[in-house]
Amino acid sequence: MLSSTEVYQYLRDVKPRDHLIMFYDSSESKKDIIYEYLRDGFLQGRGLVYVYTESAPEEIANELQIRGIDFEPNFSAGNILTPRYDEWYFEGGKSETIRVLKKIRETEEYFKEKGLGTRGVGEMSCYFKEGEIKELLRYEYALHKILDLSVEALCVYDIKTIVNTGYTEIIMPLVRAHGKAIFASENGTMIMQPEKVEDRDVERLLDITI
Repeated sequence: MLSSTEVYQYLRDVKPRDHLIMFYDSSESKKDIIYEYLRDGFLQGRGLVYVYTESAPEEIANELQIRGIDFEPNFSAGNILTPRYDEWYFEGGKSETIRVLKKIRETEEYFKEKGLGTRGVGEMSCYFKEGEIKELLRYEYALHKILDLSVEALCVYDIKTIVNTGYTEIIMPLVRAHGKAIFASENGTMIMQPEKVEDRDVERLLDITI
């Protein structure tokens, strides 16, 4: 397992066009990573996007605030965006990959006009709740192939949602659709290259059966 220092150093080295995935098994293991990732991006001149499913806007604001980001003025100025999943992935009640990719491109242009880069977090359990697994895979693979923008993306997956909905077989395809895979559990954190990840690694790190 990696130390907190090693994890944070990796997050500081995230670059435009990086497309990362994270699986987590508890809200605490999730928070430590995603808010450090967002904080570091903000300090490097990125506008922030947090597309939430499980989290609440108040929680996002508070977690950023306690990490030194003055949330309210930056939110009011449009430097931080916190759309709900049905305003981003499922606008109009249906997910269409082309529309979501267009929204990402528009957001990148919006921040560029403000002199900012773009760093985003997306809570992806909405696809499982909506039963749109094929569209999820279509989106992730399309995003990985066309991420030619100055965007840094972290797709976040609640492993309990995946297990409870019976879709553990798509974990490996999801891993392969990203540049780096982060496994955050109560036992610690690992960051791995997708081509080096095997089923048994995921099972061991997240204590599940694929």
